[in-house]
Parts: sequence; C-alpha cells; structure tokens
Amino acid sequence: MKRKFNSLIRVLLPKFLRRYIKDASESMTRLSPGKHKGLPKYNLAETQVYPNGNNLLATLAAATKLKLSNLEITKVTPVASIGSCFAEEFAYFMEKNGYNYIRTEGDKLAASANWGRVYTIPNLLQIVRYSSDDSYPVIVENCSRGWFDPLRESMNPFHSTKNDAENEVILHRKASFDALTKCDVLIITLGQNEKWIDNKNSKVWVRIPPSDIMKSRGSDFSVEETGYQENVDKLNEAVLILKKINPDITVLFTVSPVAAYATFVDPDVVSNSFANKCILRAVVNDVVKKDPGQLFYFPSFEITLCDNPRNFRADNRHVKYATVDRIFSLFMKATSR
Repeated sequence: MKRKFNSLIRVLLPKFLRRYIKDASESMTRLSPGKHKGLPKYNLAETQVYPNGNNLLATLAAATKLKLSNLEITKVTPVASIGSCFAEEFAYFMEKNGYNYIRTEGDKLAASANWGRVYTIPNLLQIVRYSSDDSYPVIVENCSRGWFDPLRESMNPFHSTKNDAENEVILHRKASFDALTKCDVLIITLGQNEKWIDNKNSKVWVRIPPSDIMKSRGSDFSVEETGYQENVDKLNEAVLILKKINPDITVLFTVSPVAAYATFVDPDVVSNSFANKCILRAVVNDVVKKDPGQLFYFPSFEITLCDNPRNFRADNRHVKYATVDRIFSLFMKATSR
C-alpha cells in the first residue's frame, strides 16, 4: 500500500515539490526515530552504529561514557585547563559548578595560569617546555605598548622596562609549572593550526606580531600550517614532559568547535579552518590511542557539528535535498565563466 501511495505521489507532484515534502517530513521522522539498536549479526553494539534522529546525542553520550569509564572527575579532583577560546568554557563550567579548579595566577580568560589563549600544538609544547626547564630562554619583545612575552597572548601584561617583563615571565613560569603539576586532570583544548614563527630564534609566537613590529622586521616572520606528523610528534613530546613532571596526570583532550577567525595561508577561511580542525582531531585520535589509561578525548567538536537537523536528514548522515541544492548552486557560481 505504501509503495502504491509513493508511486501515486511521484506521478501527481512535480519533482521540486516532492523534494520539499521529503525534507519537511524529515523533521517528523527525527522526533520519533524508534529505539536505537546495534547490529548483533556483525557483533556491533548500538554505539557502533550511526544513530537516527534524536538518538544522536544519547548514543554519543553512551559512547563517550564508555570511553571515559576510567576517568573520574569529582568535586575534589584538582583540574586545570589550557587551550584555545573554547577552553574558557571548560574553566567557567568548572568554577560555576564548584569543581576544584586550579588557578595559580590571575588570567583574564580563566586559564589555570596566565597563559591567555593557547591556539596551536607548537604553542602548547613551548609552554610545557618552558614550565619544566629552568634553562629555557626568557624571550621578551618591545612594541608601542611596552615589553611583553611573545609566547603568550598579547592580553598578558605589558611592561615599561625589559627587566620588569623578564621578571614577570620568570614568575609566570613558576606559576605555570605549579598549575601543570598540582592538577590530577589537565583539560587541553586544541583550536587552530596556523603558527607565526620568528625565524631569528625559531620560536612560535602565539599570534601575529603587533603592527609596529611587523613594520620594522616583518621579514623575520613566517606563517605556516603545522603538518599532521609534526603535530603528532609535538603533542606526544608535550605529553611525555607532562608525565615526567606529573607522573599521575590524566589528560583530557578536546577539539574546539570554534572556527578560525581568519587565515593567512589560504584564500578560503571556511574550508581551511575545517581542514585544520580535521587535522587536529586526527592528531588527537592518534595520540590518545597510544595511552588509553592516561589520555582521553571528549567530543566537543562532534557534539556541535553532528547535531545538525537543518542540513542532515533524519538518519543524521545523508543531506537534505535543500542542502544538495545549496551545494550545487555554489558549485555552479564557482565554476561558471
């Protein structure tokens, strides 16, 4: 009967209207997808089969609980947070809900030490290195606002003298070491993948240098994307150092769903931002698998992007007809001459 009805609809209604009705009906299907099941004949649990409709978040939650079964964070667990702008959300959540959130010095963005935002894996590794190695060089720079630490975000203190800036960096590094060693759980949020390199000393600045520095010695700097293997190597090194200075540390990684504001290496910020997010997600996947006892992943990126009723059909995998139309409309605009 249903097949006959569908055949009748195809005969009576024009294609564009059938597609519109199909897209509209997906919303109803999404609300009542039925009980999500695994595939016993393939020995697959329900968390291994992509969920339909409103089962998406519940299934992802079940899978996440399973993968984090060896990670316990209670209200007394010392927790620290470092990373890109989404790391602030973890910090605010911890403090608002009464967790034992570590702060070893003031930070305008709620990081556990005065790191500011830490966008890239190379930046993260530099912080871990300078926090654990007293011989790591103290580097300060001067711009129109004063002397500052280029390895941290520019909202950190500016000083009137070089000596004051260097002394503040030394105090910060002690506080940074304390934050990384006093926590039982360190939440690391990876966000971006473009790095600004000072080719005079091979150090990675946290962001583009101030305009007056770029005017005076812009040729000293280059901006690059970090490749997959280099990211893996640097993140593994950061983890090894963290384990050395804090043997019982547990690291919970997440990838920020917040897109890059701009790109210096590609004409397309949207596509390039997504490409770099995928690199970071793949890197974390590789690193975490090597030590599932101390390293974990929380799917902030997936929760944000996969729960997308506007573009996906009720199976959460195939795209709606309206989305297909938008895709090929853009394709035609981009390729017509």
